[in-house]
Amino acid sequence: MKNNAEFIKKKIADYQRFGFILLAVSTFFYIGLVLPVEDKNFVQSITLGIASTTCLGFTALMYNVVRKCKTQLQELSE
Repeated sequence: MKNNAEFIKKKIADYQRFGFILLAVSTFFYIGLVLPVEDKNFVQSITLGIASTTCLGFTALMYNVVRKCKTQLQELSE
């Protein structure tokens, strides 16, 4: 049982790390979207917006998995 708890703790740490990295990448995409650049056209703006939104969606997914794993860990410790 302790081995399973350690596995879940490592899984939580990994998913939190993935979520944070995706949030940082999303921020860079958003900065690229809002900064005025002469060469940027409409297609590039749409692509940056979609990429930023997609990364935010995956970030939410990662933190949802973290929440489920924490619930699982709490049930395991009871």
